[in-house]
Amino acid sequence: MDDIDGAILFQLQRSGRIANNDLAAAVGLSPSPCLRRVRNLEAAGVITGYSAVVDRETIGCGYEPLVWVTLTSVTRTSMTDFETAVDAVPQIVEVARMMGQPDYLLRVVARDPEDFESLYMDVLATLPHVEKLTSQLAMKIVKRTSELPVRP
Repeated sequence: MDDIDGAILFQLQRSGRIANNDLAAAVGLSPSPCLRRVRNLEAAGVITGYSAVVDRETIGCGYEPLVWVTLTSVTRTSMTDFETAVDAVPQIVEVARMMGQPDYLLRVVARDPEDFESLYMDVLATLPHVEKLTSQLAMKIVKRTSELPVRP
C-alpha cells in the first residue's frame, strides 16, 4: 500500500458514495487507474464493504447502554457459546472480549429505558454462561467515527 492507496482509503472513509471521477481527482489519478486501485484494495481485503451511517435516534435506537459481562467460567466452550449467542441478537451492535475482568463489553441499542429493560431481562440475562451483567449509560457521546487514521 502506498500513499495513493492511503489517499483513496481516506476519501472512501469520508464518502463511500463518491463517484470514481471525483475520487480520482481528489487523489491525483485518472479514473481508470483509480478504479483499478479501488478494486485491488477490495480484492486484497483492505476494503471489506460499504455502508451507510444511519441516525440512531431517527430509527428508534437512540438509547445506547454499555453492558459489562462476566462469565461463570472462562473456557473455550463458554466463550464460543456466549459469542454465538450474542451474534444472534440484533440489538447488540458491538461485542469486545476483554483482557481481565469483566470478560466482555457489549454495546446495545434500544428505543428507550423500558425497551432496554425488556432486552436485559428476556435476552441478556438468559445468555449462556453469564454470571454477572453490569450496565452503564454514557452521559454524552463526544466522538463516534468509523474512520481509521489513514492519511493521504
